[in-house]
Amino acid sequence: MKEHHLWGQVKTKLAQKLPGPSFDTWFASTAVTVDEDWLIIECLNEIQCEWLQTRYGGLISETVREVFGRNMRIFVSVHGERQKIEKRLEQRYGAPMTFRQYITRLEQQMDELEKRIDQYARIIDELLASRPIH
Repeated sequence: MKEHHLWGQVKTKLAQKLPGPSFDTWFASTAVTVDEDWLIIECLNEIQCEWLQTRYGGLISETVREVFGRNMRIFVSVHGERQKIEKRLEQRYGAPMTFRQYITRLEQQMDELEKRIDQYARIIDELLASRPIH
């Protein structure tokens, strides 16, 4: 519950930094889920998500860092979408999986693929060096 209190502090600071109508339109209705160093901001709709990401991303990151005392990885989603995704992940993998676990898994897979690509690039470079093309 501490995280929701901290998000309340973030919203208070944002309300001080923004004109009232802007805050009321884009931030007042938001809620958050905190998963370690991840902050998932839940919005009412896609338009609100897009606006927060494109227009206020830097301000949100800065204000979150001020309040939480550390950098957070920030995601923005429509309220309820994360839960739907997690339910589909559980059905797909046969075990509960959080959004964070899924993204972390994908990032690990990407890292492994990048290493393999680098390895193949070195092999190709070695082959080309030993057999110049004229």
